[in-house]
Amino acid sequence: MSRPNTVRCMLGMLGTDVHSKGIRTLARLLDEAGGIDVDYIGEHNSVEGMATAVAERKADIVGISFSSAAYVEYTRQLIEAMKARGVGHVPVILGGIIHPDDVDELKEMGVAGVFGAGSKTEDIIAFVQNEGNPQR
Repeated sequence: MSRPNTVRCMLGMLGTDVHSKGIRTLARLLDEAGGIDVDYIGEHNSVEGMATAVAERKADIVGISFSSAAYVEYTRQLIEAMKARGVGHVPVILGGIIHPDDVDELKEMGVAGVFGAGSKTEDIIAFVQNEGNPQR
């Protein structure tokens, strides 16, 4: 059960993307950081299922990991599906294999943060604690 001022962070993967070691490790590290309730919903989620989960579980921030090239389209679809469910205000962060040339487009569509290969764990934790803070 979430406590006041605790960030509810939902993490998952969309489609057939299955390289989950990184996001599972991040889930553990976020949980250990304190002040973050992590809800890792696993692999093979549909866009509609993920957006519904964000709404039903009242996530404060959602993180998606990608290792496939379909991340731009999946992200666009997720943001639209979240808006349709009234949770378009929930920050979306991306991680995994994200090409630097796509970062501007992703941010223009509403992505709050992009953490590709080489990102520092402490930077991700600080971002989640700040952007996902329900008191913000």
